[in-house]
Amino acid sequence: MKSVFARWVSIATLTAAGMTLSACSGGASENEAAGDVVTTAQQQAGPLYPDYYPADYAKLVEDSKKEPELLVYSNIAEYNWREILNGFKRKYPWVKVSALDIGPGEAFERYYSETSANKKTADLIVSGAPDAWQRFVTNHEQAEYVSPESSKLPDWSRPFPGLYTLATDPMIIIYNKMLFKPSEYPESAKQLAAMAKADPARFRNRLTTYDASSHSFAYAIHWSVVDHGKPSGWSLMEQLGPVTRPESGGSTMLDKVMGGEYLAAFYTSGITVFPRMKDPGRDRILGWSLPKDGTPMMLRGMAVTKAARSPNSARLMLDYMLSHEGQVAAGQGGMTPYRPDVAANEVPFLTYGAIAERIGGEQNMVRIGYEPAMVTEYKPFIARWNALFKTKR
Repeated sequence: MKSVFARWVSIATLTAAGMTLSACSGGASENEAAGDVVTTAQQQAGPLYPDYYPADYAKLVEDSKKEPELLVYSNIAEYNWREILNGFKRKYPWVKVSALDIGPGEAFERYYSETSANKKTADLIVSGAPDAWQRFVTNHEQAEYVSPESSKLPDWSRPFPGLYTLATDPMIIIYNKMLFKPSEYPESAKQLAAMAKADPARFRNRLTTYDASSHSFAYAIHWSVVDHGKPSGWSLMEQLGPVTRPESGGSTMLDKVMGGEYLAAFYTSGITVFPRMKDPGRDRILGWSLPKDGTPMMLRGMAVTKAARSPNSARLMLDYMLSHEGQVAAGQGGMTPYRPDVAANEVPFLTYGAIAERIGGEQNMVRIGYEPAMVTEYKPFIARWNALFKTKR
């Protein structure tokens, strides 16, 4: 997850040249060529959508062909998007997609600013920001679209009408293997706190985590951990605060742990770490674990916006990401699919079910959901957080 960095991702650059459609001016040969491309795309991708979709879904598909480009605001990096966009393009090659990677809270603020000025804005928002989503829903800014995939999804993944979950990404511990004995490799936040208590000089300012005051994604993680009391709420934070220097981004934490500036990071995003573990030699230096005393699971929400100018294309994209195929594509990009019918061997990293099995069941997860208190308790929480962590930055 990148909190500030923004990048436009053109879906055309993520697909083979033969799959890219350009605008046709009207000649018969051009129309026939375009038809050939669509046919090839559909043959490679299989049916456009599952047979349990309603009969009138065909109209939604046809109406999408008349719309301008699909604009997505998200806090998801290009390498996480890539497989989703490739798969979507194979099915619906006429839809041009631009995905803007911005901060989790910034996606909503930008939407509000643009709609107030009647400017083009996001058709689809995908963001791990539960507090911002609650405000969005309270303002009725989401389209209350009922996806034909709804019945295939767990109830907790559909918290409000029109709001769905793309992925359930774990917040993990990463550590520099060169700076720990194998017997010390941390498997829980409590273990890190105990080691820091036993050797404060070694750990002082050598741990990091997301700064809860920096953005919605970070705040939601730490608020949920404290609220659930796993592993031990504020008492754990009081133990870790004196030795922790927070950062705003997952990539920064990963790089600084790799470089030895930090011994370890707790509650950093798996979506940042997993794809980069493929880099040659990285696993010799970097280790990671799912916190056994409570693994925070970010519900990465998504919704079609009320102000969408390409609402049909946005619905196609949302439905694709909720489908079995779309969930597998999300997993291939480093995210964590949660559909029960996605098997562990279909993705290179983890599934929701595989995580539950590794840590001894769902009861050892901290699902970062949509509690109203997350919004109402923001100011007192951040004041207490800053007292423990802010002076270390």
